[in-house]
Amino acid sequence: MNMLDMTIIRLAAGLVLLIAANIALGSINAIIDGEWDQTKFRNGCIKSAVVAAALVAVYFAGYLNPDLMVVEVDGQTVNLMTAVSLAMLAAFTAYAVDVLKKLKDMLSTATPGADAAPTALPSGEGKEDHTAPEEE
Repeated sequence: MNMLDMTIIRLAAGLVLLIAANIALGSINAIIDGEWDQTKFRNGCIKSAVVAAALVAVYFAGYLNPDLMVVEVDGQTVNLMTAVSLAMLAAFTAYAVDVLKKLKDMLSTATPGADAAPTALPSGEGKEDHTAPEEE
C-alpha cells in the first residue's frame, strides 16, 4: 500500500489551523463590537469540525480506492484522490483569504478603550457626567 502523501497532511493541518484562526478572529471582532453570540460560535465550531471530518473521510476513501472513481474535468482525467486534493486546496485558499481579510480589518481599525461608549444603553439613559462634584 502507498504511504500517505505528506503534502496532503500538511495541507489538511494548515486548513484546520486556518479554520481555527477564522473562528478566533471572528470571535474577537464580535467581542470587541459587543455582538458575541454563543450559538453562532458553537455552530461555527461544529461546522468546522464537520468540514474537517468530511475532508478526512473522503481523503481516506480515496486513499483506499484511488482509481475507483474517475471524473473528466475540462479534458483532464481526475481520480478521487486528485479531486480531494483540489477540494482541500480550494478550501485552504478560501479560508486563507477570509483570515487575511479579518487580519487586515483588525489591524486597520482602532480598538475601543475604556473611554468608549458602551454598545447599548437602556432607552432613556445616557452616560452620566461625573466631571463636576455634586453639591450637598
